[in-house]
Formats: sequence, C-alpha cells, structure tokens
Amino acid sequence: MGLVLSTIAAIVPTYNRKDYLVDTLQSLFGQTRPVEQIIVWDDGSVDGTEDAVKSLRRDNLTYHRAPNAGKSSALNQAMKFVQGDYVWICDDDDLLLPHAAETLAGILDADPSIGVAGGCYARFSEGPSGRVVTDAGYWPDLAQGTPARSLLEDIFLFQPAMMVRRECYEKVGPFNENLHRSIDYDMIARLVVSTPIRMTEDILFQQRKHDGDRGSSKHRHSASDSEKVWSAQDRKVFRNLREKIPLSFYVAMYCDERPELAERAGLMQRGCVYGRRNDWNNALDDFEVAATIATDMPLGATEMTICRRAMSGKHGVWPEPEEILRLGRLKERSDIGRQISQSLGRGLTWRMRVAATEAQPAEILRLIGLLKKTGLSLKPDPEGSKVQERRELPAEAYLC
Repeated sequence: MGLVLSTIAAIVPTYNRKDYLVDTLQSLFGQTRPVEQIIVWDDGSVDGTEDAVKSLRRDNLTYHRAPNAGKSSALNQAMKFVQGDYVWICDDDDLLLPHAAETLAGILDADPSIGVAGGCYARFSEGPSGRVVTDAGYWPDLAQGTPARSLLEDIFLFQPAMMVRRECYEKVGPFNENLHRSIDYDMIARLVVSTPIRMTEDILFQQRKHDGDRGSSKHRHSASDSEKVWSAQDRKVFRNLREKIPLSFYVAMYCDERPELAERAGLMQRGCVYGRRNDWNNALDDFEVAATIATDMPLGATEMTICRRAMSGKHGVWPEPEEILRLGRLKERSDIGRQISQSLGRGLTWRMRVAATEAQPAEILRLIGLLKKTGLSLKPDPEGSKVQERRELPAEAYLC
C-alpha cells in the first residue's frame, strides 16, 4: 500500500481585489502537489468578486460571502469549513510558486513534531517595462538561534509561505478580531511559542507590491502609510502578548551551567524584543532586572549581541523622553547595568554606520544626540559569561 499523504486546505480571504484574486487562484491551481480544498472567503466585496470566482469552476474551489468585518473575522469563519490536515492561508494579491505546497507540506510530512513549516519569498511589481522582481525585505540570519527568536524580534514569515497543522490553529485559538492590523503577526507569535517551526530559505511565493489601499472598509490605509501603521500596531500586539508569553520561553532560548545566567540572557532577550518595536519602558523593565542577576559574571559575547540587536529593529530607535532618562540611569544600577548600557551604545553606533552608508546626515545627527542624551557608552568590557543560544528549543519550553 502506498503512502497516504495529508491533505491541504488553502484559505484565501479577499476584499475588492477580483483581478489580483484570479491570478492568485490560478497560481494555486498550478501547484505540483494538489491542494484538495480552496476556500475563498469574500469579506463583502462590491467589485464583482463573486462572478470572477464562480467563473473558474473547479471541484476543489468553494466561495463564501459575508458582510465586511475584516480579515480576522473572514479567517475565523473560513476555518470552520476546513477539512484538510494542513492549513495554508494565502493573500489575495500574491502569486504562489508551483512548488510551494509540495515544499511546505513535505516539511510537515517528514516530522510529526513540527507544527509550522515556513519559507522565503520575493517581491514583485508591475511596471511599464513588465514585471520587476526583487528580494525579500527583512530576512534574518537563520543560522543563529531559533526561528522562534527571530520571529519574535521581527516579522519575516508571511502566511503564503507558511503551512500549519490544523490542530495547531485549534490549540492557539481564533484570530484576534479586536486587531485591525498585524493580525498575521499576532497569530504567528502565538503559534511559534506553542509548537516547533521549521524554516526553509526556498522562495515559495511572490509578494505583489502595489499602491492599493489596505485593511477592512472601516480601517483603510494607503500603501504609503503601511510602515507607520504596522509599527504602531506591532507595538500594540506585543503589549497584548507580554503576559501571555512567559519569561520562561525566552530563558529556554539560552543555556549555561549556571541557570541564573540563562535567566539573565532570557530577560535581555525579552527586552530586545520590546526595544526593537520601540516599547522601551517594557524593554527597560527587563534590562533593569537583568542588571541585578549574577553580578559577579560580566556579560559574554552572546549577551552583548542581544543588546546590539535591541537597537537594530527595522522601525529605528525612537525612545520617548522618560525612556531616554531610564536608559541613562541603567549604567548606574550595577557593573552589569553599565555593561548592558555599553552594548546598547554599540548598537546605536551600528545604526549610525547604516545612516552614513545611506547618506542620511539628519539621522546621523539625531542618533548622536540620542547617544548623548542617554549617556550610553561605546567601549565594551572584556567578555565574561559563556552563555550560549540554543539552535532548537526543548520540548518543555512550548506552551500547552
């Protein structure tokens, strides 16, 4: 008897993008591994989406329509109709490469302990001279640490390059319908702290860049405003997750013969996650506690790197005045606090070099001013602890 493969259900939520949607569906039809169920959930479109989808006439394609309520509601309603073992959520304006389903499902088939399979993407736009394809935007060094750590620091995995076991979605609960933006990131964060994820750097879809508006009918924003909107919303998402992702998950990313050193690194890692989204009050809550732990052991290379990453988020470094004061007082707490301050300062100098490379003199001056206001030092102490970052999290780290 041959191997029985798990089945795939693709969900495509859509709102007023019938032309892009048809291209997306055609790319789903052309997968080298069949997608047994394709659910289009129309979130109240008024552009003829229903006629466009129904004209395609495929046995595995079903169309559902509901009043406009936003993407979270659309996904939650569509999930009720899923029959496949694996769930693949695809945006209505992107193009899935032919091998995407086969690659992602193959990862899940090969290891039952993996709950999420993810991959890379490229970007494209349509211009007067035809299609222009570029690399992905932010992409971390996946050779360092765990995918979970990288994903909590910044979003780089998108749903069309992500396949999830259906029971994992059932485990973490529905999409958050109180969020108007960053709902994908909220769900990804909840998934990666609940189940192991495995990544491939294969390009699995092409993300369409266009000038159309985003969001539901009540919360539209232009493409040009996306960066500002997402920055604020990511900060909101992680404030909501602060109490839901325990410190123990961050601590499990590190190991040392002395457990308190792993705890210190875990605190600094959580501080890094919040610093990268300019929530410096929450970040400093963690850095200040870290400054009181294992004060006999100076920071090691791993811990210094965590601090530098705290300053290298894609949204820049923009502490509020009261947060600047707290940053300045950090070095007064202990020798460890001083060393954390030094490592954060090294992160700021990295941002200055980036600004110089990109010929941004105003940003260089702003960062110099921030360095002076915070009093962050630049010269690190010799390395101390040998705490290491894990490449895989222990099973007990995941939330039940």
